[in-house]
Amino acid sequence: MIANFFRSLNQHRVEYLLISGQATVLYGAATFSEDIDLWLHPTEDNGSRFLAALRDCGVRYYKLTPPLTVEHLARGHGFHFVLPGRVEPDAFLDVMGVPPRVGSFAAALAQARCMDSEWGRLPTIGLRSLVDLKKTQRLEDYPIISKLAVAWFDQPECAEAAEDFVWAADNLFTLPELRLFFEEHPGALPAIAREPVPGLKEFAQQLLSTGDVREEVADRVNLGMQQRIAGLQQADRRYWRNIIEELRRLRATGKLMPEGSAV
Repeated sequence: MIANFFRSLNQHRVEYLLISGQATVLYGAATFSEDIDLWLHPTEDNGSRFLAALRDCGVRYYKLTPPLTVEHLARGHGFHFVLPGRVEPDAFLDVMGVPPRVGSFAAALAQARCMDSEWGRLPTIGLRSLVDLKKTQRLEDYPIISKLAVAWFDQPECAEAAEDFVWAADNLFTLPELRLFFEEHPGALPAIAREPVPGLKEFAQQLLSTGDVREEVADRVNLGMQQRIAGLQQADRRYWRNIIEELRRLRATGKLMPEGSAV
C-alpha cells in the first residue's frame, strides 16, 4: 500500500521530500516510525499533482486538515491523511509546504539525498536540515537529534573539518552521544572554541585523558543540555502559536475538510 502510494507520487511527477520520522529511520537514528511525513513543494501545479496522486490511492482526510491550497501551504499548515490498507493497517500521512526552521524547498532539495527504503528510492531531506526540523516540543526528539549529529560523520558530504565538529557539538543533547562523539573524533576538541554548554571542554578533556568523566562535570554538562532543550521547545511553541490559532478559526467557521471524506 505504501509502495503503491510512492509510485503514484512518481507517476504524477510530484515534487516532495521525505522528512521527520521515516527520514530518521533511513539515516539510522531511529528504528521505527508509524507516520509518513512529506515536505511538498508549495506550488499550485505541484499541489494539484499531489491531490491527483492521493485520489488514485483512495486516500481520505484525517483530523484538522484545511483545504490543500497554495495559501495554506505557504502559511505553514499541516495536512493529515489516511492511506487505506487492504492487508496491512491504515497508514497516516502528514504533509507540509513550509516546515519550520529549514528554509526554502529549493535549497533543501539541493542538499537532499535519494535513499533506499522498503518502498523504493525516495528523495529524503538532508541530515542537517532534518536536525533543524526535529527541534520540536517533543522531548523524545532530542536523543534522535543527537544520534543524527553523530551520524553526520558517516555522510559523504561531511569533510570532518572544524565546521563539522562545531556543528555536531551544537546539536548533541545526550551524554552517551557526547561521549561517543569525542571518543570517535578526539581531534574535535581543539576546533570547538565556544562551548555550547558549560563544562563541555572539561568533559572532553577528562574523557580523552582518563577514559572517564567526573560525576559533577557530567551533571553540569547534562544540565546545560537540558536548558538548551527547554529553549528550543519554547521557540517551537512560539512558532506554532499563530498557526494553531488560525487552525482554530478555520474549524470554528467550518472550513476544515470533513474527517474521513475522500480526497
